[in-house]
Amino acid sequence: MEIQTTSEDRTWKEKLAAIPRSAIASVKPRMKAMTMKTNDSMRGNPAKWAGIAAGAGLGIGLVGRFLQRRAHARHTPAVIIIEAAC
Repeated sequence: MEIQTTSEDRTWKEKLAAIPRSAIASVKPRMKAMTMKTNDSMRGNPAKWAGIAAGAGLGIGLVGRFLQRRAHARHTPAVIIIEAAC
């Protein structure tokens, strides 16, 4: 009696082995072309990417400062009294 496994039980290597070779062969050239296009774009306009990185860093810093100030501004009482009438 052979134990059957579901797709969740298989490892990534077994899942990869189940994919037909023709499907993998057709994906590789597209991925290589996309990678080359991204590399050319980054090399061709470094000032644009430096500006994007600086803007992202500034934005993250401002959001962090806003959240930190907001957390300090919200004071919660040390003791909460709840009255109940029966």
